[in-house]
Amino acid sequence: MSTFPFLFTIFKLIYGICNIGFVVRFYFALRGPGVSRIVRVGLCLFAVVLALAFPVSRELNGNSIWGKSVSFAGHFWFAFMFHALLAWVLLSIFRLFNRYFRWLVIAKEDRVRWRHRSCAGIAVAALVMCFAGWVNMQYPVVREAKLPVPANVAPLRIVALSDLHLGRLASDGFLSGVVDQIEPLSPDIVVLLGDIIEHDFDPSDVPAEAAVLQRLKPRLGIWGVMGNHEYIGGKGALNKKWLNQIGIRPLIDQWELLGEKPGEKILLIGRRDRSAGRKPVQKVIANVPEKDRGALKILLDHQPTDLEGAEKAGVFLQLSGHSHNGQFFPLNFIVPFLFENAYGYYRRGETHYWVTSGVGAWGPRIRTSGRPEIMLIDLVPQPEAQ
Repeated sequence: MSTFPFLFTIFKLIYGICNIGFVVRFYFALRGPGVSRIVRVGLCLFAVVLALAFPVSRELNGNSIWGKSVSFAGHFWFAFMFHALLAWVLLSIFRLFNRYFRWLVIAKEDRVRWRHRSCAGIAVAALVMCFAGWVNMQYPVVREAKLPVPANVAPLRIVALSDLHLGRLASDGFLSGVVDQIEPLSPDIVVLLGDIIEHDFDPSDVPAEAAVLQRLKPRLGIWGVMGNHEYIGGKGALNKKWLNQIGIRPLIDQWELLGEKPGEKILLIGRRDRSAGRKPVQKVIANVPEKDRGALKILLDHQPTDLEGAEKAGVFLQLSGHSHNGQFFPLNFIVPFLFENAYGYYRRGETHYWVTSGVGAWGPRIRTSGRPEIMLIDLVPQPEAQ
């Protein structure tokens, strides 16, 4: 947990440098006939206000209209700046190659006009990307998978969600839309894989969100683990209490035996998040009674790490989130270098792993890499399954 302040300091430093560079570059790129100095200064001041809205929003408390407005503006700017910088990098690469290949020849007297057009093109491209990412966020998909289990194991339907990030910009209305998609699936169990609550979560939302979750009545209950965001600011214990009040039973380096008959028994294991320090999986389940150690083991772990530990502990299925599949293009090509399995299905020995991109989003309610998703996994008994 002590790494959080350091990481946020680095993040703020990078964010500040990027914004300063962006505004300065934008100001000088707009120089020349056709754009007055007043317009340049006005646009840059507007950008500075939006840039400041992001860090300011993270210091606000409550769900007032003011707080939501500042959060929306700041988070939208974060996404806009990211995609504008991406467009600028791509344009710079094009210009570099254009010097040698001469794909586009611009007369000297037209350079200022093309510079202005480039600025407008970058802004439009970033806006289009952000709008498309916002639309994408409104329509989560259901990812379905079937895994074979031995014939003596009862069938089980699992719905798994990760990275809801419930807070100022995603409250009971967003959760209700997710539940609308889950209800027709009739799951036996619903599991939430961490980062359920964001740093700006307001406890006044608890009753409404609890009422939404009560619409789901899986026979084995609603369970979850906490992710790194639940521990930010030392709020781990408080967030655990709120999760219980919402109707989610968190497992923090704990296990629970579900089902009554031998073939129906599931050993559900929940790990403490990697950022908060935790036990190895084998130590977490060391006190499981001998007669129940043969039960099918399902592990919930927010971050898709320590895959070897799950395999050694005889886990059948590990469910994780955290990576968001990058959330912003092209980060989806970077996260695979950070995890052994950053997204989707993976198998190691006799252990199956599934990492979801999550149904929510960190920060901006925008996704430009991959779809938000709900995981539906059916465990299907098959005589030949080992």
